[in-house]
Amino acid sequence: MALAAASLLMAGCNTARQMASLGMPSNSARSPVLDTKPQWRVAVLPPTSSSSSFGAATADLADYAGLALLRTDRFTLVDRSVVEELLDEQEFSYSGAVDPSTAVRLGSMLGAEAVMTINVNSISHDSFWEDEPDQRDASIMVKIISVETAEVLYASTGEGSSFEGAEDALRMAMEVSLIGLFDGNGNS
Repeated sequence: MALAAASLLMAGCNTARQMASLGMPSNSARSPVLDTKPQWRVAVLPPTSSSSSFGAATADLADYAGLALLRTDRFTLVDRSVVEELLDEQEFSYSGAVDPSTAVRLGSMLGAEAVMTINVNSISHDSFWEDEPDQRDASIMVKIISVETAEVLYASTGEGSSFEGAEDALRMAMEVSLIGLFDGNGNS
């Protein structure tokens, strides 16, 4: 099993469904409330981080997170342009960590039932791969929070590694973080 998982990762496997079908563990937790509805309307908020140097690498991560959520068949999405428009309109400073009450308020204003927050914990180059200048490791934390109750419906960490740069490592970390939304058969 470990060899199969390593093969998928080395081959650039980018679907949580394939990884979940291997029964790979994930660092995630789900609230039973998540399963009370067949679908949730979610607004994916822009990624945050403690380092401003991650900005360019995280630019498309919210879009990728939305795509990954749609593949679970459990979520519908508020369009990213609507999210950005509201953030601009409210002159919302969205550069630091997001507390649940702020995320809930934003989700409510967007007509969402839940919001997804993404915190980029790290992006680094492993010195072992000094002859591979584009190699990057990334670590993220995601939460899906109910707008109605402010309850965390889903929380997970994900780590990814890529020889194609930081953006690809972040996409892999997103896939890994969403494994807990699939069962052992690759179904949501």
